[in-house]
Amino acid sequence: MFTILMLDCIALMENRMIPRQVINATVSPKGSLETLSQREVQQLSAAGSGSTYTLFRQCALAILNTGAHVDNAKTILEAYESFEVRIHQQDRGVRLELLNAPADAFVDGEMIASTREMLFSALRDIVYTESELDSQRIDLSNSQGITDYVFHLLRNARTLRAGVEPKMVVCWGGHSINSEEYKYTKKVGHELGLRSLDICTGCGPGVMKGPMKGATIAHAKQRIVG
Repeated sequence: MFTILMLDCIALMENRMIPRQVINATVSPKGSLETLSQREVQQLSAAGSGSTYTLFRQCALAILNTGAHVDNAKTILEAYESFEVRIHQQDRGVRLELLNAPADAFVDGEMIASTREMLFSALRDIVYTESELDSQRIDLSNSQGITDYVFHLLRNARTLRAGVEPKMVVCWGGHSINSEEYKYTKKVGHELGLRSLDICTGCGPGVMKGPMKGATIAHAKQRIVG
């Protein structure tokens, strides 16, 4: 179920107005996602407290905008000012209704698989984070409490797995780099990927994009999946 529209809001980029295509769609997680409580759904809805919904909306918009050449948060938020996320409970989990979402995140009306995975990962992490912050056992007033909190977040996200040696490398740097620097970051990612290492970066172009591109190609060469 989808509809492609022309965004009412026009973004100003490179001194010219560029219209953006948007799409309305409903998406469900591939696999399982725990059923949310009524309170969690309310927190994540526009009718709830507001802060949790705002956080998830911004994360969702950043994920759906992955791959775009523009990474200025203010520009993106203004360009997709009418973007909305609605969460619907169903028997086997949740379903997201996206209104005026970036059309680049879809191919023939279907959301790109990796984008859908990241979208529901963000939902999972935000729900868990809010739940942890509300619990009495969390103490962020000291270093030990903060470390324990971060550990639980990583374990819930399955970043830490029993019996599995960590193999994640964080690549971090600027967005505005020249062509030679970008090629170098891509080469670094490629070499790491050939050694079966996973890459963690932020959003956006430049150093955030190069290593991921290189590692993706290397993982394909090594037939690494998942």
